[in-house]
Amino acid sequence: MEMAIIVLLVVFFGLLLLNVPISFCIGMATLATMLLSVDILPAVTTMAQRMAGGINSFALLAIPFFVLSGQIMGRGGIAKRLIECAMALIGMLPGGLALVNVV
Repeated sequence: MEMAIIVLLVVFFGLLLLNVPISFCIGMATLATMLLSVDILPAVTTMAQRMAGGINSFALLAIPFFVLSGQIMGRGGIAKRLIECAMALIGMLPGGLALVNVV
């Protein structure tokens, strides 16, 4: 058990020192630790199942789709027209920019 923790920490911090992105550091450190304690096929299968189960969340899908819709609206020009419409409706009021964001 102690050896697994040492391998986990050494691999994680070693990869961090090599400027590897944190997500890959976590994955590689986990894989190295699992390979140390379990055979290769169950270790890889378990990691794949956990990764697929972790991203299989309906609430987490909203984040990339929100960013995608913002990119589409920005590139298509609809975002500018929406802001101009809201400014025409509420822009003359005090705090108009904040109200436009709400509208």
